[in-house]
Formats: sequence, structure tokens, C-alpha cells
Amino acid sequence: MHWTLDQLALFIACVERGSFSAAARHLGRAQSAVSMAIANLELDLGCELFDRSTRSPTLTAAGEALLPEAHAVITQCQRLNARAHTLALGEEPRLVVAIDEALVEIPPVDATLEALATHYPALSLTLLYGAQGDVSGWVQDGTANLGILLSHERTPGALESHCIALLRQHWVVGVSHPLASLPHVTPSDLAQHRQLMMAPRRHPSSNTQAPPLSSQCWRLNSFYSMGELATRGLGWAIVPEHIAHYPPFRHRLTLLTSAALGEAPSIEVDTVTRRDAGQGPIATWLQQTLRERFRDLA
Repeated sequence: MHWTLDQLALFIACVERGSFSAAARHLGRAQSAVSMAIANLELDLGCELFDRSTRSPTLTAAGEALLPEAHAVITQCQRLNARAHTLALGEEPRLVVAIDEALVEIPPVDATLEALATHYPALSLTLLYGAQGDVSGWVQDGTANLGILLSHERTPGALESHCIALLRQHWVVGVSHPLASLPHVTPSDLAQHRQLMMAPRRHPSSNTQAPPLSSQCWRLNSFYSMGELATRGLGWAIVPEHIAHYPPFRHRLTLLTSAALGEAPSIEVDTVTRRDAGQGPIATWLQQTLRERFRDLA
């Protein structure tokens, strides 16, 4: 066994980019070097990974079977390097944390920041607030060390995601909306009115969420904006509990409860970090403390 991590990374890149030439351009390598590396990998593994009889190489059955294994090896190596980097670090002198704007003014986050100020008074902290896609994007491009967000779309592949809490959600509608006057709201009733939903920020046209219940649907990238539109009678929505009880909305929204609707689905609070970046002791403490504070909220 003489294959290398570089060969595995090139194998993955060729699959993701669709061809040897595209992978070479993306990585700034000569195509001949990429082709030779793949050929040597196949020799070392004892099987062909690509069928080269077509214009663009396609994975063989062996290639299909070994691709997840290659991903697993690369991922584990990234974690090993990150862990070693973490052990070499002392306490971080500075930290950049990106926070989903939907988590503004929620007690567990505020309490954690207060505890952070007490435990690490010398830390230079930068807080960035944005939509879910902004948060993951800032972590992915290295602008932020840690992201805290409500998860409603797939996390980009370069990031490590950990669920730290599940937040209860509610079906809500403005107090003047026709649904607010119904004694027992059913899914059929909801289907007759406009639904307000979260829109993926990074890929607005993608459909990674559950399909809407209504054929009339508006998508937004902010739970607070969604709550505001709901108060104006522009549609019904599913929002986290703290949004439903947000002071400006509290007396302008009605919670829809009925046996036919049941409980609204909960939503995850996730922390995200780069898989290839080490986390120092303060970032680790911050994630653990957030988990504990959200547990106290439950």
C-alpha cells in the first residue's frame, strides 16, 4: 500500500469537478500530473477507479465503492491536523463568532456571552450577526472561527456541524388573519392561505426543506421578517418560540393550536466550525457552555 493523501484528494477532486482537466484547473496542476496520480493510485489499489472509454471519465463500480472511503480518510486527517493544532494552542487572544440573527436576544446566547466576559476578560471578541447562510459562509471562508445558527438547510461540506439544542416552534398568524378566527385549524385550512417560509440564503432556488403546505408561498431569509409579515396578515408561518413571543409581536400574533395540526416541528441550534481548523480552549468552552445554557432553557 503506497497510495498517498494527495492521490486521494485528487481522486475526490476529479469526481467533484467532473473531469481530470477540470480538477487540474481548479487545483492549479498540470492535467498530465493529475492523470498520472490517478493512474498510480489505481495501481496501488489494484483496481480501476474510472472508466475512460467515454469522453469524460466516469466512476467504475470500484470507484463508487471507494469514493466514500477516500472522503472518510481525508476527513479524518483534517480532524487529526485540527486536533494537533488545538493542542499546540494556548488560550486564543481573539475570537470571531458569527451568530444567526434569529438568535438575537435569546437568553441562552446572552447568558453565555455574559459568562464569557467573566471567565475570559482579556479575550478580544468580535460578534458578527447575519442570516443563516451568512453565518456558515463567514465560517467557511475563515472570517469567523465559530458559527451559531438555526439549521434549516444543509451545512457546506467544509464545515463540521454539531447540534447543541432543539428549539420548540409554533404555528402563528396575525390576529386579524382569517385563520385566527377559526376554532379548529386543519392542514386543509392552512393550504388555502399564503405560507411564509425560510429561504436558503446560499442557494435560494434549492429545495432542501420540507415542501410547503400551501401552493401560495413567500420565502424569506429572516425569522424576524417572517414574524413581521405574519403580524400584518400576509400569511401564516412556523417560527421558533422566542420569535412568536418577541415583544413587538407578542400581542399581534396568534398561536394556532389544534389536534389536527399537532406540534410544529422543532428546529436545531447548531454550532459550525471549519473541519480543518483547530479550536482553542475558549471556543471549546463557548460551545459547551452554550449547550448547557440551552439545556437549562428546555
